Amino acid sequence: MKRLADHLEEARRNAFAAVEGMDDTVLNTAPPGLQNTPGILLRHLLGAERYWIHQVVGGEDVRRVREAEFDRAVPTSRQWLEQELEAVAGKTRHLLSMLPEGVLDEVVEAQAGNRTVRLDKASAVLRIVEHWAYHCGQLQLMRRLLLGG
Repeated sequence: MKRLADHLEEARRNAFAAVEGMDDTVLNTAPPGLQNTPGILLRHLLGAERYWIHQVVGGEDVRRVREAEFDRAVPTSRQWLEQELEAVAGKTRHLLSMLPEGVLDEVVEAQAGNRTVRLDKASAVLRIVEHWAYHCGQLQLMRRLLLGG
């Protein structure tokens, strides 16, 4: 579990590094031809981590409203992102460090978009690591499009 948790920390850190130096205006600006903003993607990633780790692995009902994560009418501030990052990452660290032996082998059902999937809890952790890494590439591209270089 420690290696998966370390990979999650690294993926999360890399995604936030891609928006380093962006102010609230840039965080809420969609690059030409794209619908999402860097702030929306980070809001989505934090929501996804809450769902896959806190709910699917940890059993807490987080009451995720995925569509709200993509609401362009709701601006995302750097201050909010930093607070949410600390809250979500801290809770994830605690939860993963306290898991009893063998719990990652438990098979659970989870919602993936509009379908229900069956997977073991270790796969749920891997899924969010991959999700952070996937969107990190998008954030790096957005950075180039919005800030140049």
